[in-house]
This record gives sequence, C-alpha cells and structure tokens, in this order.
Amino acid sequence: MVARRKSLPSKEQTPTNRLSSTKPQSQLRLRVFAGPNGSGKSTVIHYVRNIKVKKHFIDFGYYINADDIAVQLRSNSFSFAAFDLNVKPKEFTEVVLLSGLIGNEFSLADFQSAFSLRNNILRLKTPAAAERLAQIVADFLRKKLLEEQKKFSFETVFSHPSKLEIMRQAAEAGYKVYLYFVSTESPEINKFRVKARKAKNGHDVPEDKIVSRYYRSLDLLFDACQLAYQVFFFDNSVDGENSVMFAHFKSGGGKKKWDRIQKSGVPEWFKKYYSDKVR
Repeated sequence: MVARRKSLPSKEQTPTNRLSSTKPQSQLRLRVFAGPNGSGKSTVIHYVRNIKVKKHFIDFGYYINADDIAVQLRSNSFSFAAFDLNVKPKEFTEVVLLSGLIGNEFSLADFQSAFSLRNNILRLKTPAAAERLAQIVADFLRKKLLEEQKKFSFETVFSHPSKLEIMRQAAEAGYKVYLYFVSTESPEINKFRVKARKAKNGHDVPEDKIVSRYYRSLDLLFDACQLAYQVFFFDNSVDGENSVMFAHFKSGGGKKKWDRIQKSGVPEWFKKYYSDKVR
C-alpha cells in the first residue's frame, strides 16, 4: 500500500526522563530512536511524542539519552531516582565492568576516579570524562530497566552491536520493540549539520567518528529490523526540508506487513542497507 509522504515538524524539544500517557497499559514496550550523528533524531522524537493513538499520547516510559545525562553531570549531578532506581556503588561497578565499556581508552582507574556515588546521586569528579561516563550510565540504565521489566525508550547513534543485543533481550522478555530509524544519503550531510549544531553551542562530534558511525549504524539496520515489532523509516537528506517518513512495517505471524512505502523517491541508503539484503 502506498501512503502519503509524512513530513515532520522541524521544532525540537528535549524529552524528560519519564514520558507517559494517561492510559494504563500492561504491554511492555521499548522504543529505540536510532540514526547516525546529525541525522535528526531529536526532530523525529518530537514528532512521535506528539502523536495520539486512540486519543492518548504515546507512552515513552523512562527516556534515556546519554547527551542529556552528560549535561546533568557537567551542571551538577545525576540522580538514579529520576528512573525510580536505587543504585549502590558496588552494583553500579559490577554491571559496568561487564559492559565492555572499560578498556584501553577508558581504564578501570579512569572510571573509578571519574565519579562519586552516594545516596543514589552520581557526581562528576573528572570533567573530561563527562561524555564517557554518561555513555556508561545510559548503558547501565538500559540494562536495569530491562531487568526490572519497565517500559523505556532510548536515543542512539546505533553504531555498536550492543544495541542489537538490548533489542534482542527485550523481545525475548516479552517487550514489543519499536525502531524509529532516521538517516541521510551521505555522511557529508551529517558532518555539515553537526558543525552547524556546534556553532549554536550544541554537541560536537569529531568528523572521523561521524563518518565511521554513519556506516556502522546503517550496517546494523537490517538485523535490527528482524528484532523489531514495528519499524518506522525516516529520511532527512534535504536541507531546509523536514524529515520524511517514507516506510513503515508491523511484524506479525512471522511476516512483515508494510502499510507505508513509497513507490518512487526511496532513499538509496534504504535500498542498499535494507532492500538489497532481503533479496
């Protein structure tokens, strides 16, 4: 079925940790907002947050964003209570040591000296480690919320297989997994947009990382789609225009039901990293 192209509003809005509808629901859901740096995930998130299903806003559950966590760490502190978790230093360290995020670039000594954790409050002691520590905290939160069977959502550049693993674990635990994936036709577009964001005092990313993450993210797309209950595909290649949702499917009975896909103008990245792999 061919559906009308859907443009997204350009206004960005930062979500809070807990975003819920007024309608009680028992079905566990995980929402993953994925795409390379500079693709426009924030705009997609804002769009989804404002959708109503049966007169109720979509329930994001607990929202995890490493960039938001880094901002909190730099400005003051981060509280696990915002996610209804009570975290002890020993438990935090044990989970982190098994995460694969401690290594040559960020050693155990670097990790242990970067923060203090008392009374459920994490405080930054090494300013240069803010982003690295925020990534570690985000990984910890995903694992704990999954373990405690809570609804949650997270934003990711999707450049590491660990994100596939959390989707797989969630699906096996009975979650319905929703993937919202946004990309552009070229990492050059992403580099330009990250530069523009930096000029407005936004989050910067080294150009080599933008490029490497761009391709790693797209490489994981097909496998991620096999784990998801629903996938929404967005393209944000054209400067000055809003993102476009050009395809969507829902899985059921071992099959994918496509209720939105364009016959023309489908992005090349979608053809290469999804369609061509189906054949």
